[in-house]
Amino acid sequence: MSTAIGVRALGWAHNDPLRGPVALSTLEQIFAVPDDADGAGVATVVDGASLLSHMKLDNVEHNSSVKLATICGTPRGRTAVLQVSTRGELRPSGGLHVENVGPFRARTYAAAVVGGPTDADDAAASRDRLVAGLTDALRRCVLGKSEGEAFFLAVLSVLAKKGLLERAHDNGGALLDAITEVDDGRFPRHVTLTNGIDVLHFARGVPSAIVTVLGLGDDVAGAVSPTLADSSTARERNRRYVGTFCAGALSLPLRADTAMPKGCTLRVLPDGGAALVGRDMQARLL
Repeated sequence: MSTAIGVRALGWAHNDPLRGPVALSTLEQIFAVPDDADGAGVATVVDGASLLSHMKLDNVEHNSSVKLATICGTPRGRTAVLQVSTRGELRPSGGLHVENVGPFRARTYAAAVVGGPTDADDAAASRDRLVAGLTDALRRCVLGKSEGEAFFLAVLSVLAKKGLLERAHDNGGALLDAITEVDDGRFPRHVTLTNGIDVLHFARGVPSAIVTVLGLGDDVAGAVSPTLADSSTARERNRRYVGTFCAGALSLPLRADTAMPKGCTLRVLPDGGAALVGRDMQARLL
């Protein structure tokens, strides 16, 4: 039986998107799709546009057989975010509609948002308040009725009002300020947000961790696709791979001494902590 911990939010920045599935396959020794998952999505930013795909998992009898690498495919962007929805989470009425589950996207941004109000009336009231405060342009980006989407757009609205929304190339340092300005601190909340260049990871009331991957095993790469390890050039790219993966809303906390796959290092994020992964793929605690 797998001892991997269920993960509902995952964001990363890496230097070789083609080898993203290899890194995710490596991390499957640690992280897994939760058994009660009923949907998943992945968003990435490519050429200044956020791209999004979703898949339903409600017909899967045993989600332990669903792999993170399978859900993600091969995202083309340097940064990406993944979110897994579960059957027990609060969501608007109407079933599993993709507009009501994360990750969410708008302009050059994408985010996984987990947590928030646990009561339907509280969630609806929070959403209405957040939507009412959006700029006109971002109000037109509203697609669903979830509090998570409204929270994400409210963060972007803070950036817009400060003249920072269009500066995705250098506004990474402002992302945490925007999140903390919107978040009222009353509920557990996890947010992993990317502007296509940086990844901001924030967690309060839910276990979270950051794993850095330095180099990939040729055996894992070859199992994903023989072309990823069948030449000296391919094997050299495996050795040069660097990726930082921010995992949140974990089913169980990770300990600092948790055994890691070869080439991987772990940092457990303190409760209420945040980290920014920049162009160099290094995570800075904020």
